[in-house]
Amino acid sequence: MKIRTATTADMDAICRLYDTLFQEMANLQADYFQMASQNRDFLRSVIEEEEGDVLLAEEADRLIGFALVQQSSTPPFGCLVPHRYAYLMDACVTESERSRGVGRLLIEAVKTWAEERRLDYVELNVLSNNRRAIALYEREGFTEEMRTMRCKLKKDG
Repeated sequence: MKIRTATTADMDAICRLYDTLFQEMANLQADYFQMASQNRDFLRSVIEEEEGDVLLAEEADRLIGFALVQQSSTPPFGCLVPHRYAYLMDACVTESERSRGVGRLLIEAVKTWAEERRLDYVELNVLSNNRRAIALYEREGFTEEMRTMRCKLKKDG
């Protein structure tokens, strides 16, 4: 298994994995997520820009996972300590390859990507009921720092 940086030639294969990711998100939280296709212009911009990359896990020349990472900075609010960090926006491993260490290797690659850019940390969001992903992230040293909460409102009519 190897990890490499995506090129625009990989977009079709990445989009197929995004279909899996988006379907799983819709299955986990149907009130907030629905099946969709990844925006190819957005994906192309990440692949081509200096501030982001899509890291691919391959085995026998077959894409088995990816991690989309972007460099970011804390907003310029006086109460926030300024940081430059890597934001792990999306990650997915094909279902047949899960529990084989692919996710761990992708996370290690993201950490290396961030260290090479001298960033302060890696940040990500994960659905609160995605227990499998949470367990992986915790094993890899991630800790909960903030929580998003929602209150559903009743609609008239």
